[in-house]
Amino acid sequence: MRAYLQFELRRLARDPRLAMFTVLGPVVTYVIFSGLLPAGDRLEGVTAAAALMVGLAGYGAMAGVLSVGSSVAQERAVRWLHQLRVTPLSPRRVVAVKALVSTVSGVPPLVAVGIAGRLQHHVELPAGRWVALLVLMWVGTVPFALLGLAIGYGLTPQLAQPVNFLAFLSLSVLGGLLVPTAYFPDLLRHLAHTLPTYRFAELGWRTAAGLAPDPTGLAVLAGWTVAFGVLAAVAYHRSTAHR
Repeated sequence: MRAYLQFELRRLARDPRLAMFTVLGPVVTYVIFSGLLPAGDRLEGVTAAAALMVGLAGYGAMAGVLSVGSSVAQERAVRWLHQLRVTPLSPRRVVAVKALVSTVSGVPPLVAVGIAGRLQHHVELPAGRWVALLVLMWVGTVPFALLGLAIGYGLTPQLAQPVNFLAFLSLSVLGGLLVPTAYFPDLLRHLAHTLPTYRFAELGWRTAAGLAPDPTGLAVLAGWTVAFGVLAAVAYHRSTAHR
């Protein structure tokens, strides 16, 4: 399992295109739109600049982990999963390693947007809080990594890309990563609170505000993680069966 993990990490490091896409987009968006925020506004318990920083950092991180996860559809097309099937690795371990590697792709946008927030709007947090923000949001990408794997293992390459994009866009918008839920109608606001994207960003907002994670939010994230994990494992098993 360790050898497979090292192999996947090397593959990720050799592909800088993903990091460029997931880092440049959120950073440029933050630089442009954060300048339009009214001075002194507060959203989600923090300054508007910090709230947007967390939202766009989460947006970039989710884009990265979903893209890496759904890329396994291409691996299926070249029968790479057939090769893994004949190794001692169990489906659960293969899914776990791929999910872990997917979450690593979420770290660069978290760091880059955080730096942009610090430099452009002087978002100031104690050093320990910056570290906690990075670690918690990195851990919070796990359900999206599993969702990406479920899409990649369950669909053909022709279908995986559009479904991945639709899932990413809908979860980002409805979860409040791009537009604060404070501006949502009541029905959409209640819906947002049930989604993993809102609870993912909530980890960052509460950490930036110096608060502990919300137990309800953690429970929602855990539920989605289990559901996506089961889907990913089942999709992997079916994709390698009878091959």
